[in-house]
Amino acid sequence: MPISETPTDSRAGDVLLLPIAGLAFWTLAYQVVLVLRWPAKTITLCFLAIAIPSLFLLRGLWKKTNTTPGKYYRFHFSHILLVILGIVYATTVLFVRRPNQDDVVYFHRALTQLLDLNQPIYLRQTSVDMDAAAFSPVHLSTSYEMLMAFLGHYLRIDPLYFYQVVGHAFAAFSLPFVFYWCARIFGLNRWLAAVGALLGIGFLLLADKSSFGALLGAVKSLQSADPAGWVGFSTLSGYIWQGKPIVLILFLPMGLALSYRFLSQGKSSDLAWLTLLGVAGVGLSNPSLYLLPAIIGCSWIAFITLELFEHRSRESLWRLIRLGLLLTIPLAYPVAILALLKMDIIPKPVDIHMLGQRYMPWGEAVDYAVGGRAEYLRDVVLMIAVPLLIVRGRSGFFLFFYLCAVWLFCLNPLLARMWMANILAPTYFRLVYLLQLPLLCTLIAGAGSQLAQKGRVMNARAQTVLALSAIVVAFVGSYHGLSVLPRYARQGIGWKSPRECQLLPANLDFAKAAGPYIAHAKLLAPNWTASCELPLLFPEMKVVAPRLVAHYFANAGNPDEGILRRQAQAFIEENPPENARRLQLLEPKFRHVIETDRANAVAVPESESQRVLATLKSINPGWHRVLEAGGLVLMLPGNTEPRG
Repeated sequence: MPISETPTDSRAGDVLLLPIAGLAFWTLAYQVVLVLRWPAKTITLCFLAIAIPSLFLLRGLWKKTNTTPGKYYRFHFSHILLVILGIVYATTVLFVRRPNQDDVVYFHRALTQLLDLNQPIYLRQTSVDMDAAAFSPVHLSTSYEMLMAFLGHYLRIDPLYFYQVVGHAFAAFSLPFVFYWCARIFGLNRWLAAVGALLGIGFLLLADKSSFGALLGAVKSLQSADPAGWVGFSTLSGYIWQGKPIVLILFLPMGLALSYRFLSQGKSSDLAWLTLLGVAGVGLSNPSLYLLPAIIGCSWIAFITLELFEHRSRESLWRLIRLGLLLTIPLAYPVAILALLKMDIIPKPVDIHMLGQRYMPWGEAVDYAVGGRAEYLRDVVLMIAVPLLIVRGRSGFFLFFYLCAVWLFCLNPLLARMWMANILAPTYFRLVYLLQLPLLCTLIAGAGSQLAQKGRVMNARAQTVLALSAIVVAFVGSYHGLSVLPRYARQGIGWKSPRECQLLPANLDFAKAAGPYIAHAKLLAPNWTASCELPLLFPEMKVVAPRLVAHYFANAGNPDEGILRRQAQAFIEENPPENARRLQLLEPKFRHVIETDRANAVAVPESESQRVLATLKSINPGWHRVLEAGGLVLMLPGNTEPRG
């Protein structure tokens, strides 16, 4: 069904966009308080000062354009299916443990801010006891983590639990509704859109080619693992409490659907929604700075190509050019931030060598998000069969031209070096998410109307059946299991209680036993797991060598400090016997960190405890073993009374 024939009540789903408006207003308030250096507690007041008048303006716009969210809502039995899907999916993620060590980079600053809301928003690294730079200025501008922390604080729910569990369940519950809403915009009727939401979620439940991405939450590296496909859609859906997956899985399809509806109908309300989507996306994660402009730009290119393909009149083309100029409005906010970064008005990190290489082969970069040959074949089948043989009509041709635009301007190997120079080579794979494969799977349900339509030409039905058959075969050939099933329980990737946060069981056990001793300590702990997760449980504790410690100190103009701390940390980590020479070189660094009181508590793996304790005793005979839990041994000097 063409978009122009879609019933008016399909706009009832625009009520889904109201939380996006709220997040956009919060982002603006947060960034005002950040720039003006007001106390952090004033974000809430600033939010109300922005949101209340803005909602009155939006209300007037909705009345003028007859697009008030929810105005035309009519209950339909397909909505029951959506609610069931949302509840089942949200309940499932409550029991799946998917730790992610990036949380200490994103959320520790928000947890620390709650300890002193009268202070301005912290601009420096909060997990160490010396001056160190934040991960990047762009990450400082994201407001989502602060919103989750504030909501948990004011609702009297543990902020970390609210972020990792409540936020996760809410995002998972909203998934089928987002897919349904997008499918309705592209012309599917209610039942087909609801079934399509099931298919879209089904795509997210299919395991990626590699389990590397999920395992990175538990172990630093897997030498034998295949990194191809390690950050595919299935892996991302396991971390949907974080801002980045929310953008890639929820915001991008909404941006595509809104762009199509605006270009089709020219409603100013859709332009307002796209603008709010861009602001909210910036508040969620920095990939929004280029992904949302890319999806809007490729949509305009696709639509004008469609008009040329259909030999539209000159007046129609001029109308599209005017709409294209209007689309610069939602692009203004993210593009302005990109321009400020490019001109170094928003200062970029001085040292970025820790973030990865400057250039990598195009195929290797794309493989990270796609996978191997079977996954490439599956995705190609989806990108051809769904738009041209299942959706069809203007909607289908638009989607096909959109996918072509993405490949031509974003995933073109000839342009890869340009993209990598501006967004870093290790993040180039994020452009693959512009293809929006889960949304394409949702639209497979449109085949139902093609097959059920009376008087349908047999040739057209045969094409639909052929397309469905090719899709099924492609999915069977690329199937690797369900992404939610626990297959690595020994590493901590398994089931969990809904009352637990997304943390490794070993670290939870250690935190429970050692908490009274380390809650206010300066702890030297192994890299990647303990040094990433323990600070989230004890925000007042300082970590001697957090993840990316060399990056933090290098960008604070003190690279030697970061190197010293990382070398001391390497000394206490598990080392095979053949590393005896390396340990001799690291021991002086470890001694220096202990003797200068950079660390007053040490947690080491059980296998290394005797060696490390002997070194500690040679520095100060008072050092002793206090307890063992979660595979770690806690060592303290002198008095063993709890510090907390």
